[in-house]
Amino acid sequence: MKCPRCGGKDTAPIMYGMPAFDDELERALADHKIVLGGCCISDADPKYHCFQCNKDFGTPPVLLSKRGLERYEDIITSIRFSDGGFFSGYPEVMMKKSKNTILVDVRPGFSADGLLHREMPESEWHRVIAKLYEKLYIQDWKKRFVDPCVLDGEQWELEIHLAGGRKRTYYGSNAYPPLWKELKNVFRPYFNEVGIRL
Repeated sequence: MKCPRCGGKDTAPIMYGMPAFDDELERALADHKIVLGGCCISDADPKYHCFQCNKDFGTPPVLLSKRGLERYEDIITSIRFSDGGFFSGYPEVMMKKSKNTILVDVRPGFSADGLLHREMPESEWHRVIAKLYEKLYIQDWKKRFVDPCVLDGEQWELEIHLAGGRKRTYYGSNAYPPLWKELKNVFRPYFNEVGIRL
């Protein structure tokens, strides 16, 4: 399992509860095959630990807020992804959920006119959210990826709006998260529908 924070592959699943210590468990702990997470268990506990950056990741797709435990699939109202640069423009995919419909729009780099505007089945909307939160663990990512030594090149942004006016933004300028290729693959089919190649 690759860490979504640093890209490290020295990761292990976290075991919660009171373990029965024996030689096998001791070896698994020493060999980084497992990590103990403690006896207190909640609905928002991470699944994995990275030994390279010493961070946990793989939290369930839930947000612990003043409102309690909220599932992202219940509170996301829109998702926007753009990727491009000064010379190619910034093509974007915009998905927006309203009370009755979910719409997806794709815009090319240099025009406000959309190339694609269609309804999105609810199952497709849920698949996108599941990929972001259950496969890529976007909730555990850093928010900013910037290479200050490059002034031109590729800029990208993922903006997720939540109910209640809340927003999560992840962006980069010539720097990318460890799961960058996988993130692009989530939105690539929508760009492909209108002939935009990422």
